[in-house]
Amino acid sequence: MKFSVAIGKFIGLRHNSTVRAMTGAFALRVGITVVNLALVTLAARMLSRHDFGTYSMLFSAAGLLSVVATFGQQIFIMRAWSEFGSAGDENMLKGAMTFSAAACIAGAVLVGLPFFLWFAAEHETILALSATLYLVCYSLMLTSAHVTRSAVGVGVGDGLTYLLVAVCPIVYLIGCYVLGISIEIHRIFLAMAGASAFTVLVQMTMLRRRVQVLYPTMGRAGSTFELRTWIARSAKLWVSAALEAANQYADVVIIGYLTTPSIAGAYFVTTRIANAFAMATGAVYIFSTRHFPNLYYNRQYRQLDSLLDSVALVTLTIVVGGLLVVLGGGHWILYAFNPDYVSYYGALALLTAGTAAVAASGPSGSILMLTGHEGRYLAIIGGTVLMRAVGFFVLIPLFGIPGAVGATTISFITMALLLRSSAIGATGIDGSVLRLLRRRRRSMALPVE
Repeated sequence: MKFSVAIGKFIGLRHNSTVRAMTGAFALRVGITVVNLALVTLAARMLSRHDFGTYSMLFSAAGLLSVVATFGQQIFIMRAWSEFGSAGDENMLKGAMTFSAAACIAGAVLVGLPFFLWFAAEHETILALSATLYLVCYSLMLTSAHVTRSAVGVGVGDGLTYLLVAVCPIVYLIGCYVLGISIEIHRIFLAMAGASAFTVLVQMTMLRRRVQVLYPTMGRAGSTFELRTWIARSAKLWVSAALEAANQYADVVIIGYLTTPSIAGAYFVTTRIANAFAMATGAVYIFSTRHFPNLYYNRQYRQLDSLLDSVALVTLTIVVGGLLVVLGGGHWILYAFNPDYVSYYGALALLTAGTAAVAASGPSGSILMLTGHEGRYLAIIGGTVLMRAVGFFVLIPLFGIPGAVGATTISFITMALLLRSSAIGATGIDGSVLRLLRRRRRSMALPVE
């Protein structure tokens, strides 16, 4: 292919509606990532290393348990909205929404109350209460964000969700710096809890309006329930989501337990930077879960194939650019958080390889969950989380942080390979960036006119 032709095709991508929408999702993820990194940077700079480590461990524990408290309703309600909405079955859709709301409330109570009692036994009551409020409100918001993304749009479903929760504590930290007021960790969690509660109210209001437009008779319609099927499906999704959250949050808690809060805080910063590839993964997740179910359940396979090609192209661009930025400027990025963290550059480089592999797998995990193959996804996530946990308890006592980084990177790469192969085997759909190679081989095999 001539260089000028390649450039012309690349420029022509701006006319592709899928690429434009994907770029919008990516831009949103960039904004979310920047704001969250700003929050971590301010906290790392303004708190002592011990206090920042304590905040990191508590934030990670609350984040993990907030996902557990959703009881698997994030993906369940998205799938129900597309599946029953496409079939025009208002009774089933109303029943599914009622079931999901009840499960979310039950999960918030059953997880939040033990968390408060456990944490209040060894820490200040006000800190335990604030963290628990954040856990409960954030858990409810996770589910409301997912259904709002499908029903209303990405901007309300994700933009409002993740931006506001980070902006509010940033305002508090900046206010403390300007006014010379000492920072209290519990107020950071109160700010995030308040932002989460406000977001839920806004999203539920907009969802109600959307339902009234699409299904004006739903208020008078009866509710149909398939409790046995929904409970079984939610259970698989619940365990999968919990294990996926463990991949993101549990390592900081385990490292804090095996070492010290200060070291856990340093590792927390390193993982936040390496997880910049979550911009790619998050953008792909937001976009694919917004459009994939509708295309799949309406059997629009040609459009689905085109969508995944565009997603893979954008993802590949992000992965390559991210590797160059993180590996090339890692020293300066770590220095921006805290000069003491520069020595963790080697750990950052290794973690970056693992997170890049996960990003390159694309929406393979979402493909499995949204097409009824929750069991396969659960087995993969469960196996890699177990591999990672065993690696932590074996390698951290021997090698410290390098051992933790090695275990994490190996588990990430293994997970990426297994998700891709399983998605292809179960559905025949390759959601990874490697689908671009197959597309290129197919085009080269076509006869030249």
